[in-house]
Amino acid sequence: MSIDLHCPQCAKLIRAPDDAGGRFGKCPYCERKVYIPTPPEQIEDIPLAPVDEEEERRAEELRREAMELAATVAHDKTTIAEGDGPSKASGGAVRRPEVPGEVVDIGDEVERFVLAMRDSKLDQAERAVATLKRAGQRAKDHVEGLFLDEMPPQYEKVPPPLAKGFLKTLLGRLS
Repeated sequence: MSIDLHCPQCAKLIRAPDDAGGRFGKCPYCERKVYIPTPPEQIEDIPLAPVDEEEERRAEELRREAMELAATVAHDKTTIAEGDGPSKASGGAVRRPEVPGEVVDIGDEVERFVLAMRDSKLDQAERAVATLKRAGQRAKDHVEGLFLDEMPPQYEKVPPPLAKGFLKTLLGRLS
């Protein structure tokens, strides 16, 4: 039995021996380094840890608190937008107040940044950077994590090298 795969460089069919699974080899056609996947029948299942009911209860409580906080923040934004906040007539620009414990959806803001950069909407990209800066280290960790994983599906309309370049720019702006 052999492992069949296609070279990511030249797209030619490669047949590798079973014992090569889980290692790297060279494409015989273009000599690119290629990862040879382990056949599914050789992959061992890793048993899952038992569910800790107490930990699940605490996690649910934290999710509920986060949703309440998000609702409070959304209500505060609505109030300011309706005119209860600082006015332009007082001589200063309207500025969104800092909210202690503000909930920032980092994934959405990073996506907003990448798509704004793709569309050359630099003002939107700047707003996303400002929001991500308030999230601090969590935002940096999220962006760094995107380099380790495959690009999420929401970036499918952005060429991968371009998306990675935007993410590098964003990481530099967050530092």
